[in-house]
Amino acid sequence: MSAAPSASDQNVYGITYATIDERGIRFESELAIHLGDGRLTTLKMPTQLSERQALQQLLCARQAC
Repeated sequence: MSAAPSASDQNVYGITYATIDERGIRFESELAIHLGDGRLTTLKMPTQLSERQALQQLLCARQAC
């Protein structure tokens, strides 16, 4: 029997995509996990409010929102 690797044994990255269209800014976030055997898996996750606010400030500073 083998134990599943813990999150600390893996390379885990949070990725957020921001899309601007006529309806406003849309956010999509996912967790990318690089497994020890070389595979990559992703999980959708909610975008944190603080991250949405920071990205909105950055994007609106560059464009008229």
